Amino acid sequence: MSFAEEEIKTAAELKPWIESKISDLESEISKLREMIVVVDSVLRRTSFRPAGDVSSAAPPPQVKTVQPTAVMPDEKETREIKRSKDGYVLATAFITSESISIVPTNETRLSPSTPPLKSFFLDRILEGMKTKDLEALSRGNLKTSQVIDYQIDEDDDVLKKITVNNYNEKSRLNEIINTASWAFTRMLEKK
Repeated sequence: MSFAEEEIKTAAELKPWIESKISDLESEISKLREMIVVVDSVLRRTSFRPAGDVSSAAPPPQVKTVQPTAVMPDEKETREIKRSKDGYVLATAFITSESISIVPTNETRLSPSTPPLKSFFLDRILEGMKTKDLEALSRGNLKTSQVIDYQIDEDDDVLKKITVNNYNEKSRLNEIINTASWAFTRMLEKK
């Protein structure tokens, strides 16, 4: 028997087993879909109570006012911003609840004019966030002091620091850090 005939024989023996396995898994998926319908139904009937069923006789919770004895300093978190492919440290992010300062490492000498810093990171990401904040400000949902702003520090055409104030949300913080990593990586590729 040649090598090709052996492969054909093995494939012929495997085919019914594979078809049986697919049939079993499809049956299991069907049963799981039926079970999720039952679970959803039970949850809909038992998880939510109409407002009329809630007792209004319950006393309001007591709120105790605590006067702070000292003002806590704004805690600072430090994160390394790394290139994803090899873990090379591109910059350090100094984070507080109100701002993030991104300082490129001494080895990561970047020019602020190198794309995609301005075209993507500044103009699309940070300016996009600023536009949303200004819209929220015009609707009265945000104070002027809460609108995101940023500053670029450079020396002799070398990026020294990007400071972003009022990022306001953890999701924005993560987006800023991830985008900085991506932009710095692309900038290094263009050197």
